[in-house]
Amino acid sequence: MTIIQNFPLIFLDSHARWHRQHMNMGQLRSGDGVEFLSFHRNFIKVALEWYSNEGLNPRFVEPWRSIPSAIKRHPEWTRELQDAENRIVRNLSSFNSSDGLGRFLQTSSLHDTIHVIGSEVFNEPDFGRISRAPRSTLFYNWHGLIDTWWKQLERL
Repeated sequence: MTIIQNFPLIFLDSHARWHRQHMNMGQLRSGDGVEFLSFHRNFIKVALEWYSNEGLNPRFVEPWRSIPSAIKRHPEWTRELQDAENRIVRNLSSFNSSDGLGRFLQTSSLHDTIHVIGSEVFNEPDFGRISRAPRSTLFYNWHGLIDTWWKQLERL
């Protein structure tokens, strides 16, 4: 299962609106990174409460434990993306704050590229589109992993 049936339009609109309002054309300011992380953490919480109340299988939306190897085998997976993942996984303490981690996820292109490559690799076009990504279970797998990294940083 990848597409969540009957996913509330209000959730899709909320996610798309947040991204429209926070696209700074690559000009991230102090606070933008933690805002990115916080918005998605809160969004996931609300969406997964709805998901659970619908009686849907929680296994489909579990966080990835790592970026899937199928994504890393894709021709567009670059050395720079691998270096970005390595920094997070192997040197999380190099981020001086949650804001630093959030901005890094955006400026390194890791966040966006996982959406784009993942949509192709898993044959799930919605995952690659801001306006529809939250109705894909892959969205929760990916953002769950991001939130796991953030929780690990918060414990340092």
